[in-house]
Amino acid sequence: MKRRTLLTLIGGSVGAALACSRRPAWSAAVAAVDITPAAKIWMAGYAARTLPSQGVAMPLHAKALALEDEHGTRAVLVTADILGFTDRIAERVATAAERRYGLPRARLLLNASHTHCGPVVDDMLSVAYDLTAEQRATIHAYSRELETKVVAVIGKALGRLQPATLSVGQGTAGFAANRRVDVTPDGPVDRAVAVLRVDGSSDGPLAIVFGYACHNTTLGDDFVQFHGDYAGVAQAALERRYPGARALFVTGCGGDANPKPRGTLQLVERHGQTLAGVVASTLASMTPVSGSLSAAYGTVDLPYADTPGREVWQSKLEDPDRYVRRHASLMLEQLQRDGALPAVQPEPVQIWRFGGDLTLVALGGEVVVDYALRLKKTYAPARMWVAGYSNDVFAYVPSRRVLEEGGYEGGGAMIYYGKPSAFAASVEERIHDKVGDLMRTATRATA
Repeated sequence: MKRRTLLTLIGGSVGAALACSRRPAWSAAVAAVDITPAAKIWMAGYAARTLPSQGVAMPLHAKALALEDEHGTRAVLVTADILGFTDRIAERVATAAERRYGLPRARLLLNASHTHCGPVVDDMLSVAYDLTAEQRATIHAYSRELETKVVAVIGKALGRLQPATLSVGQGTAGFAANRRVDVTPDGPVDRAVAVLRVDGSSDGPLAIVFGYACHNTTLGDDFVQFHGDYAGVAQAALERRYPGARALFVTGCGGDANPKPRGTLQLVERHGQTLAGVVASTLASMTPVSGSLSAAYGTVDLPYADTPGREVWQSKLEDPDRYVRRHASLMLEQLQRDGALPAVQPEPVQIWRFGGDLTLVALGGEVVVDYALRLKKTYAPARMWVAGYSNDVFAYVPSRRVLEEGGYEGGGAMIYYGKPSAFAASVEERIHDKVGDLMRTATRATA
């Protein structure tokens, strides 16, 4: 009798130990909020538009994925159907998230889908739009509402944490094309589709995070209804396919890539369904993600090639191009207010490491594809996920190659972003050096 009791106790202890060993090392939760503007508001992305939004073709959302490793380290990824977060909005959201939820800045990542059928937020691309005072007030009010909703959805996700497992995979989608055909025929493109699957206690996935390096510009400037473009279609398709799951789109380094072909709602549907199909196929063959979560965050100063003086801007006030005149006026206002134009642009750089199984690099700005291709080559290709459009979309971020070639991404777009000049040739090396520094910081944190 005593021997049987002892064996029973031993068996129970072994069973409990095995159960503990099978317990998920992660906790996770996801939440979403509708961020579709209620009022007519100027739409972002295209300077050629001549009127504000005229309806809703697809609701816009912000979504938050909260993660916690076995040591209690928490992080939150926020994705949103907007052109981009500004540094001001990101700072306000991050400050509130740290104050309310104890979430450090390094562990909050804000990524925008860069849909060109969303609202203008804050002062982004201010030179591109000819806005009345009333329209600016509407944008300001919406931007504050957006901040409130994003902070709330972060808290909602953090309040729902449940045991979870993570797995990662990669597929390929072929509709992204390098759009710099005038200067770089057959230019590089990153067609990888990165996928992170989060499973909770239910049968299907809890969250599906996927990324692609391509502008959300299937719809053109003649389309004046809110829409998430191909990324919105793909997210909606995945959420229909996997009831109970939330799909989150992370924009990659697609600053110089467009969907091909483009221009109609039918093509939006086609590209979105294609991407959703690739993600669904990838979900069937995933690699588990284990280890602990570490994060690092910093900024790197990107120098401008030139900062023209007052006389130059004064002369441009009579230029026949209204954007040149508007840009010159903005530069003169800054000179009057600050005494000088900025010599550098801070770029946020963020690293999340999931043990040795996955590294997510998030760069600010409209980053061209060269950065992703180089980072994947420098570090372990199968485990490197590179995102652009993160934390602050302040301008295009060209590589040295693109700077030397010139064109829109190489400096032409800086006028619309209200910057004094193109970037200097050193920016690519500065960014890669900063990524390396933060990679070492994050690696030490997981050691």
